[in-house]
Order: sequence, then structure tokens, then C-alpha cells
Amino acid sequence: MKKMKLAGGVMAAALAAVVLPIVVASPASADQGDCQLYLYDRGYIVGPKVESACKTGANYSNPGRWIQCYWGLTAAGVREVDAAGACNSA
Repeated sequence: MKKMKLAGGVMAAALAAVVLPIVVASPASADQGDCQLYLYDRGYIVGPKVESACKTGANYSNPGRWIQCYWGLTAAGVREVDAAGACNSA
């Protein structure tokens, strides 16, 4: 009986080691670099204004991050459709 409890504990620890990183992981692995790469691939020059907007878009603690990213990119001369795609990537 003692071996069964020990085996159950070991199995629970092994399961936690496998499942916990999946549960704790962020919902998406996109970041500021993905936003910039999206725009670079579409022919835009990635300068300080684009970097700043993409950084804002990747800030997950900011609830208004997407719209701020979008406004920053369109103000920098990025077409609306490309700005939306880039901010979705951030």
C-alpha cells in the first residue's frame, strides 16, 4: 500500500511537470519582433516610430495596447491594413 502511494505521488509530480508549463505559458508567443518583421516583409522601413508602436502592441499589461499600436503605426505612415496585421502579430 505504501508503494502505491509513493507511485501515485511520483506520477502526480511527473504530470505536474509536464502540464504546468503548458498552463502557465502565454496564450500567444508573438512579440515586438513579430510586429516589426511583419512590416519589414511588406516593404516598410522599421525605424524608431515603428519600433515604439510595436513595443506598445506587445505590452500585455496594457489593455489598450492594440489600438495604441495601430494609431502609432498609422501615424508613422503604415497603411491601415498593414498596421492591423502588424498589431495582431505583436
